[in-house]
Amino acid sequence: MSSLQAAEKKERSLAEIILVVLLVALLMASFISYFFKHQEQLSRAGFSTISQVFSARVNAIRGQWFMDNQPRFVYTLSPKDQVSGAEKVKIPVNKKGWVDAGDSPLSCQAIWQHVMATPLQYMKQPIGAVWVEQNNDSAAYCQYSLPSGEYFTYSQYNGKVSSVKVSYQ
Repeated sequence: MSSLQAAEKKERSLAEIILVVLLVALLMASFISYFFKHQEQLSRAGFSTISQVFSARVNAIRGQWFMDNQPRFVYTLSPKDQVSGAEKVKIPVNKKGWVDAGDSPLSCQAIWQHVMATPLQYMKQPIGAVWVEQNNDSAAYCQYSLPSGEYFTYSQYNGKVSSVKVSYQ
């Protein structure tokens, strides 16, 4: 093999490497562009899943309340510890069987902890938990929201968990 043929072979393999690197960079750039373009929809879909899990757990706690002959507290396994067989968690419920943490200023945070047993956080964003009162007490509810404006509500009076909505700020 002459030195000219060896040089041509090296040039070809260098050109192939550069082509592969350019293709990978192009694919990465298109993926990143696609991700940022659809990030809001991905965030909303994930937060919607959280609201559905919240609703399912609230209903499961109420079902347990019915099975336990409607006590003041429902004892259930924490969602985190169901596999390990840890001790039961005491969850306060109201007279209708819905998760209720009383009238404290932090009752919505307490309700979240009882139901979800996770920090108020989603994709490294804090979830705001606010008690909202309207003219009469029966219209009061907890609102769980992201900084981007997505939120869902939970009424401890009737157990209703709303679908995810967006408040335009």
